[in-house]
Amino acid sequence: MKGIFEAPVERDLPPDTAARMRSDLMASIHRPRSRRALRLGVATMATAAALVAGLAMVPRGDDVRHLAMGPSELSPTLRRAMEQCLSWNEEMERLPVSMDQLAVAAEQDHRAVALFVSKTGYFTCEVSMAPHEEISGGAGSERDWPQRNWLPGPVQRLLLVSSSVNGGDVAATGRVSARVHRLVLEHGDGQTTTARLANGVFGLITEDAKANGGAELVSYDDTGAEIDRRPLFRPSDEFDHCYADPSGTLVYGPPGTNCLPAERWSR
Repeated sequence: MKGIFEAPVERDLPPDTAARMRSDLMASIHRPRSRRALRLGVATMATAAALVAGLAMVPRGDDVRHLAMGPSELSPTLRRAMEQCLSWNEEMERLPVSMDQLAVAAEQDHRAVALFVSKTGYFTCEVSMAPHEEISGGAGSERDWPQRNWLPGPVQRLLLVSSSVNGGDVAATGRVSARVHRLVLEHGDGQTTTARLANGVFGLITEDAKANGGAELVSYDDTGAEIDRRPLFRPSDEFDHCYADPSGTLVYGPPGTNCLPAERWSR
């Protein structure tokens, strides 16, 4: 038996509620390692680097963490988890995606998270395949992605998974603009994890240290200057500023004046 967390049917919701659902639930999954769903809807934004050389592996006894930056780098167990995600996607008739469209996947113990990106949308999932337990997980997607070409500033998370609410072990994926040459997760206690970047996407997984509620994603340009800093656990529909494209059309955030420029993204 498979347990899959689903959003309520959008057509049964008021428009404002449906929009928030898409932002806070279908674009993110947040589940604790205890297997207890504490809260779905932690903001996320991130798509990891395609074709970055190497597979990151950090052994800790029987606990090995993997970060795959594309389908060619999947471990056998991570590939099985990705196949399970694709099976759920097909069953639910969500966004047509395949293994070739895998942007990032991360694995810790028997849990995995992934983001698939197509020209029309994205599909994201979390799956647990622990021995002697039922396969379970959560999935979300955006079939029509009107904001695909634009970012709310230089960085945007698309998926965030942590082992507890607002803290613990973290795996994240997302997108970055061409201005970003380095992206670092500051854990909130002086420790950091550097994300891998390539082709406008990023992926990161914490290793020996845990993040806390003060964790931030910090981006830097090619001179090493800091260009952006934002809380890791802030909900995806909460922005300090609104963002508009060059024509002045609002792309992110509530209507307002003096919107910051949305930054272009292409992949």
